[in-house]
Amino acid sequence: MAPETFVDFTAPNGLSSWYHVWDSGTAGIMYYFDGDYWDLDDTSINWPDEGDLARLAVAARARDLMFVAVNTPDEDGSGDGYTWWEDCKANGKYFRALHEHLVERNPQVDASNIWLVGYSGGAEFITYELLDRGISGMTHGGAVIIGGGGANAPVATKKKARPCIGNTAMHWWVGDQDVDGATNPPEWSALGAAEEGVAAFQTAGFDTNLHVLPGVDHSGYDAVACLSHALPAVSRKAGLRAALSDGWVRLTRDT
Repeated sequence: MAPETFVDFTAPNGLSSWYHVWDSGTAGIMYYFDGDYWDLDDTSINWPDEGDLARLAVAARARDLMFVAVNTPDEDGSGDGYTWWEDCKANGKYFRALHEHLVERNPQVDASNIWLVGYSGGAEFITYELLDRGISGMTHGGAVIIGGGGANAPVATKKKARPCIGNTAMHWWVGDQDVDGATNPPEWSALGAAEEGVAAFQTAGFDTNLHVLPGVDHSGYDAVACLSHALPAVSRKAGLRAALSDGWVRLTRDT
């Protein structure tokens, strides 16, 4: 299951970046958005063949989903680093253009079923932009929002967001120690952001779920374990076969 890696894409709004894509299924698309970084060597998005991305690709295959990991088009690493959440409206236009491009290239994939997985700044991008404004054609699926995911109420008032209301399962995962001072910016609390986001999207009519992890700070998350609770594999056999193919087996239990 070798990915196509570091594929360049420029959107009509002029923003450019790259992505990795795994042809791992046709039942839908799973997108991953990583957290902020100052140095590309320090983010999982730069290492498609190992670590978090390799494990997420295995998890996507077990769920018959095409997997796409997208790097932020942010070109200014000063201040808070390279982020998804700064200039999120422009970054949202970049992502939606990329999504339309991938849908056109992969007509065999069910593009109405979309799963969004985001960590930290990537989680904020999902809640402040992607599900707030909506993604054209997305009528079901969900989001796994890890270490963040705030919102400004009211949310999902745009026409493109309405098909997701009631049909999209949103799962927030946040550590009880992921509070002020746990990451950058130092005054930002992932726990506070998650509680804020859940309240806003619950009021809008989404299926919201908040999971608070005891003893976990900003660096203690396991994205694959979070996904496994939100979206079961197509079958136990498929999940185990995919895990073994990557040399990785992890047993989890629901909380």
